[in-house]
Amino acid sequence: MNTAVPALPATASTGEVIATLEENGCAVIESLVSQHSVSSLLEQLAPFMDATATGQDEMSGSLTRRTGAVPGRAAASWDMLRHPTILGVAEHFLAPPGQRFHIGTAVTSDLLPGQAAQPIHRDQWTYGYYPWPTGFEVEVNVLWSLQEFTEENGATSVIPGSHRWDDYLELDQDQTVATECPAGSAIIVLGSCYHGAGANRSATNRVAFSVAYQRAWLRQGENQYLNHPPDVAARMPDDIVRLLGYQRGAEALGYWRDGEDPMAAVHPDRIYHIGLGLGPTEGDDQ
Repeated sequence: MNTAVPALPATASTGEVIATLEENGCAVIESLVSQHSVSSLLEQLAPFMDATATGQDEMSGSLTRRTGAVPGRAAASWDMLRHPTILGVAEHFLAPPGQRFHIGTAVTSDLLPGQAAQPIHRDQWTYGYYPWPTGFEVEVNVLWSLQEFTEENGATSVIPGSHRWDDYLELDQDQTVATECPAGSAIIVLGSCYHGAGANRSATNRVAFSVAYQRAWLRQGENQYLNHPPDVAARMPDDIVRLLGYQRGAEALGYWRDGEDPMAAVHPDRIYHIGLGLGPTEGDDQ
């Protein structure tokens, strides 16, 4: 029998969450946001989710709808994207001094009844199966449960401790445990931890909001600059826009035009730091 996925209360400190992830590669923070936050997000995304086609490959899911560009489509997502505990975890694993992290993907995964289990994988395989060193994380994925997650409705299945295992293993669902949790919970899975969506054997949909934070020197899974071009980003809060990639990732990485801060493309009426260095992040506009 596999060890259960560690469950933490919403009051857990960032340090407690980090320690749990370092030990297990995964964790659940139960009821981290309110039911109102969940309902608001689902309401705002409903027309986009209804218009989304199901996947065309085994990983996407032939009975799964994956709706992207969520930050620009649903303001109710912003407090989840910027939740201080989640950002603290992402910074710890992805942003050593002189570096930053950004949001790679922010999509819903809507498993329709009858959807088969997803192949067990590591999220770090996004990067062309590059052989990252053991213990070096390039991605932290947070799956927000937008309804109660149960084994029957396809709760994400993980293998605690597998972040220390060899790469490229072919594993089965029977080696996993389901992350059963209430709506509004945050399921955190390191990029090196083996996992996959379960099979939806229930009569209703199973919806999650999946947010992948990545090291800012890696290309994002979603093209956030097409999802949120400057005219769209200008209507969003600055901290969310920076998380989407409108910032330097490190020294001389991701600047705009003549050494300008990318935020100058969003707000041309403001004055930002010019140069190849990181420059200030907060309070740098005049």
